Amino acid sequence: MFRDEKIHVLVDHANPLVAAGLEAAFRAQADFELTDSDPSVVVTDCETGMRLMGPERRYKCRLLVLTDDESEISIRRAVELGIRGYLPLASSVESVVRAVRCIHFGGTAIAPIVMAKMAVSLRSRPLTDREQEVLRLVMQGLPDKAIARRLERSIGTAKSHVKAILTKLDASCRAEAIAVARRRGLVRDEWASTASERAAGRDGREVLMMR
Repeated sequence: MFRDEKIHVLVDHANPLVAAGLEAAFRAQADFELTDSDPSVVVTDCETGMRLMGPERRYKCRLLVLTDDESEISIRRAVELGIRGYLPLASSVESVVRAVRCIHFGGTAIAPIVMAKMAVSLRSRPLTDREQEVLRLVMQGLPDKAIARRLERSIGTAKSHVKAILTKLDASCRAEAIAVARRRGLVRDEWASTASERAAGRDGREVLMMR
């Protein structure tokens, strides 16, 4: 692979302002060339990136995700799907440009904060799909009996799921489990209810914007 070749980049980001800013920045790079087909690197958001790397892959190339979704769930899923780059939406233009070049030449570009969360995730036992569902119900303030009704399972089964969640999150109670899950990004903000905010004792996460 020759270092003087053009890097064909496609921007497929859900945020039109971010997309416009990226395209303007890439046009200013002598070794970049924007394209609508056969890209070497696609710069996208997290949700679109997951879809592009799914069963019906639209592009046969490397992906760089630029997102404000730093949840452990999304990061772990992105790694499993083979996404080569994962940067916060607050990353500088220079960082994004370096990341595109790195990915084009076969490397990876993972932000330090994302690497740290990946390390925690790999050291921990992940919650199962059912446990994530139960955690969502716990965050809504539902007791074991109500959780059992939602799951159409026995109250004993519901209690077992809650106990497993507390064990995996090394939490002594539901409120601590909610706080740990939110801190590690194991849950999505839309799961949170007034009850969970009160239990966790903290506000929602700040929304990051690209500089």
